[in-house]
Amino acid sequence: MGQNNSTELPNPLKTSAAPSSPQQELDSSQEEPSGSPQTSASSASGSTIPRSPPQKRRRTAKGETSQSQKETGMYLGGDSEMRFHIHPRDGIKICDHFLLGHCTQRESCPLHHTRYPYHWQIRQRDSKAWQSVSESAQRHLEKLYCDTGKEQIKFVDKDGAVGSIFLHSMKLVCFGPYDKVRRLSNTSDPKENPHFPTEWAAYWNRSGNWKKYEEPISQGLLAAYEQDKDSYSFEHQGHFFTVDVKRRVQRNRDKGYVRLVQRRPAYRSLLSMVPHLRTLPRRTWGTDILGENPRDGYCGSYPAASVPKPADGQAFLKMEVAPTEVAYHRVCALFHQTLSEEKTLVLGVYRIRNDDLWEKYARQKAAMSQACSLQEKHQLEKHLFYGSAADFLEPICQKNFDPSFSRLQAPIYGKGCYFSKSALYSHRHGLACKAGLRYMFLAKVLVGKTAVGNKLFRRPLPVVPGGQLCNSRVNSKSNTQVYVVSDNCQCYPYFLIKYKMLSDPVAVDD
Repeated sequence: MGQNNSTELPNPLKTSAAPSSPQQELDSSQEEPSGSPQTSASSASGSTIPRSPPQKRRRTAKGETSQSQKETGMYLGGDSEMRFHIHPRDGIKICDHFLLGHCTQRESCPLHHTRYPYHWQIRQRDSKAWQSVSESAQRHLEKLYCDTGKEQIKFVDKDGAVGSIFLHSMKLVCFGPYDKVRRLSNTSDPKENPHFPTEWAAYWNRSGNWKKYEEPISQGLLAAYEQDKDSYSFEHQGHFFTVDVKRRVQRNRDKGYVRLVQRRPAYRSLLSMVPHLRTLPRRTWGTDILGENPRDGYCGSYPAASVPKPADGQAFLKMEVAPTEVAYHRVCALFHQTLSEEKTLVLGVYRIRNDDLWEKYARQKAAMSQACSLQEKHQLEKHLFYGSAADFLEPICQKNFDPSFSRLQAPIYGKGCYFSKSALYSHRHGLACKAGLRYMFLAKVLVGKTAVGNKLFRRPLPVVPGGQLCNSRVNSKSNTQVYVVSDNCQCYPYFLIKYKMLSDPVAVDD
């Protein structure tokens, strides 16, 4: 993770002090008796802090913009030369015109230009310079932050530093060289961004549970947040309440009882923003690519023409599938059938092009198709999952799946390469790397004729009814979840999925 070389020179930010935990805010206060302040709003007080004027930009090396060289490499990508910049001052929003693809000010825009309508940064303790967390951490943090029940997030960096952020106070503690965290945001006004504005909701805490304010209190309190007011007052059933917007506490003005208050945004998934978010690579096909649907019977050259041939001396090429592509949606939908979006976060989908492996696979598919009826041809090929540790990714992409890998598992259905219809099953056989990243292949597999396997099976394969040898073994005929093939010409590592478990610590610089 590189330092944020913004178009403004980094300078210390002045931010209000925050408590180390929500409980410390209540140490000298009483708890309010049950009953919810939910109905009518009256008044608000405080003043708006004017937006800071844009600073002069520091020119950077060619090809580098507002972020450090490492961040530029991380965030730039796709088919367009997208340029990003981030200002170090607080109180500046992300430019919605940029997100929607029509900011005319470009590098001179006084607003932030970022990949998503949110952006997370941590501040170096010594230099007071803000730096962006990694691409995967951006989405990981946002997913957790949008969960109202989540009060604390654990951090880790590549040097082994660990720490936590208390989401109620946004206070970062015990995190090595970093002392603060901040979240940048786009507008909450649907008139400025009708497609994915930040939709905030306000909550108050009752006996450890967060309750959503009802209207019109919610609208008034959120307006106080947006206008950076110090406090917001309202009346409910003859009682008067004041919310300290800065300290995020609500006080009953009659009895002095105090409750915690917070606001959180609604989660916006990447796929929901794809139609209008113009900061993403824009490679789009209206239909499936011929050869990527396992039922289309294709036996030709490598299907995805957009993936260039590997260079001379290079066995394979890995290319990211754009979120705007049909393939991305299909792979994610299949993955999340058994691994819930509430527990996992897909960070990337990649195509693997290895012409030598593909030619062997295509020849094998053509040969097996000759002995199949039309109905059997539709069932010949399947897309199946294969969990893998990071250390095995390159060998698999270079030389294909190795049947000897089954020695690392319990080969209960015989020796061979084990694949599954269930991403959850394959997840259990994969290993996370140090940063918590996980990998899973969605492979093309020629299952052909099947027979129930057992741990004693080796070559030759068992005979199926009719006197023919089977092509693969399965766990069960009635509820098939696992397929085992002994010949790796029957499989090809077509898609690679990179993902994380939401329960893992956030790796800020993976």
